[in-house]
Amino acid sequence: MSYYKKNCEVLGTRWPVLLREVQNSGTNSIIPCDTKNGDRVPLITIQQGKRPVAVHSKFDPQKEAVRFIDGVDTKTHNLFVVIGFGYGYHVQQLLAHAAPDALVLVVERDYEMIRSALTERDLTQLLSDERLILLVDPDEDKIATALQGRSSRSVAFVTHRGSFQIDQDYYSNISRIMKSYLSSKEVNIATLAKFEKLWTLNCAKNSCYHVSRPGAGIFYDRFSKVAGVVIGAGPSLRDSLQFLKENQNSMVLIALDTSYKILLDYGIEPHFCCCVDPQLINARYFEGVPHTKTILVADPTVHPSVFRLFRGRSVVCSMPFDTMKWLEEYTGEKGEIAHGGSVSTNAYDFAKRLGLERIYLVGQDLSFTDRLAHCRGSYLDEMVFLRCSRFFNQEIFNRRQLTALPKILVPALDGSEAHTNQKMIIFQKWFEKRGDPALINATSRGVRLRGIEECQTSQIDESASFDIRSAIDALLTSAQISDEDQLRLRAKISDRITLLQNENGVVMDRIESAVRIGERLVTALRKRSKEVGSLVSKLDSLDEFIASKSSTKSMIGMSIQRIIHTITEGYNTDEEGSNDHEKIAQRSLFLYRGLLEGCRFADKVLHKSRHVLEAALPDKTN
Repeated sequence: MSYYKKNCEVLGTRWPVLLREVQNSGTNSIIPCDTKNGDRVPLITIQQGKRPVAVHSKFDPQKEAVRFIDGVDTKTHNLFVVIGFGYGYHVQQLLAHAAPDALVLVVERDYEMIRSALTERDLTQLLSDERLILLVDPDEDKIATALQGRSSRSVAFVTHRGSFQIDQDYYSNISRIMKSYLSSKEVNIATLAKFEKLWTLNCAKNSCYHVSRPGAGIFYDRFSKVAGVVIGAGPSLRDSLQFLKENQNSMVLIALDTSYKILLDYGIEPHFCCCVDPQLINARYFEGVPHTKTILVADPTVHPSVFRLFRGRSVVCSMPFDTMKWLEEYTGEKGEIAHGGSVSTNAYDFAKRLGLERIYLVGQDLSFTDRLAHCRGSYLDEMVFLRCSRFFNQEIFNRRQLTALPKILVPALDGSEAHTNQKMIIFQKWFEKRGDPALINATSRGVRLRGIEECQTSQIDESASFDIRSAIDALLTSAQISDEDQLRLRAKISDRITLLQNENGVVMDRIESAVRIGERLVTALRKRSKEVGSLVSKLDSLDEFIASKSSTKSMIGMSIQRIIHTITEGYNTDEEGSNDHEKIAQRSLFLYRGLLEGCRFADKVLHKSRHVLEAALPDKTN
């Protein structure tokens, strides 16, 4: 049996999709050759007219692999990210020295290289090793899947020089993306710790607005005969301002909170402005701006100051979290909106739900155009100016932003390369994955969005067969909520809060018991006490009771995401047990304590919601 057939059998058992891709590839660019010691290595032409280069040593690739591994600390690390596979000599040596519980994740650029390796060498033992994870030209989804649950491991990045020389830019970018992903997992826990309660508390504080404001859904599917523009605050926005001013009556203009003030300063009054961020700074975007005809489209998680500072009418979107989702049993659905991690993705989704014929993007650079992060004149740009001093100027601030995350170069709209980073690439991929034929990128500079039609604003010729502003006004007027209805809703919701607080109190008592029993269980396991069985039985009974309380589960679910994320990603929860049973018990105790914290926070949320609903008078500003 040939190497290729045996290798394919093993590869297909573990990675059937990868096998199909490999079988569909050729090996036209790869020339296998014999080495001095009789092994086989691949030769590949990097530049036309130049002599092919060897990916491994042409004398003794086995010895070269041993020297390669000598520089890798296999005792300290338990996750090795290897850049480049070649014919796998170095990977075999790494697996031979790595710990039994280690993982070796190899990224190779070409399917052709893998096919050639399968043909020329017996790799059955290597491919059978469960510690090996093999990725070939992976996209970010595949990288995320491969690294999921492994962020807490001790990671070593290992670059195979022979592979790296083939395409340095490709492997450098892959390495940056993977490092960024692993570091972002730790950031995610910090973000959840910082924002999970803020999101929920903002929803509670905004309960009165949820009762008094119409939902964004009143506009959905009502603008199918016109085009619209989603207006970002990228550095290139200034290139599009004149176009927007000339077309503000013929297209639906949807601003982001970050671009809103820039538009007003230029005499452009967008039809809608989207705001989703929970932080106070986003409310500052509306500070000092004049009264406007623009309709604010606000996510329930925004800082309450947004509603106070925005001088105009507003609508709200549906509650995004189960913690406060029950509120819509009384107010009705307000209108869902998709969250993609950025206000620009929310604004696009809102535009899509309006039913617009075509959706143009402007100011969506998703890169540091002209070495800037935002358009000149934005609130963030002004804040930098105000903070400038002798030792801190705008150039220093921009340099910090450019280097805060690893630099990634991607194709730009003008055919050059755009400087971006992993954070902005997430949003780039989000837009590309829409596969929306109605989406057109009219941004003048910045990142190219693959698969999305492009045009210059000078090529756009749109018109509206009706007065857009009048249509918006009519829909909003017909959806106003009367003072009487607001009072009636507040009374019903207040009664519901009483019931939820009572149930939450009962569950909190049970979880407090679970914490005490969990602490006893850890001690009993350590002492090998006969009490272990009865304690586990009591916890099972408590678990069953807690699981039966669906309302409380929904309420506390959002506030313990950090706890869940910490456990599922394998981060340290201060387990000191000498055996697996003790560690499991301590992890369970960590969860119970998180649930108890969640119950206490849910009580705070309910109290805050009751306060704003009962204290606020019927809203007369809409």
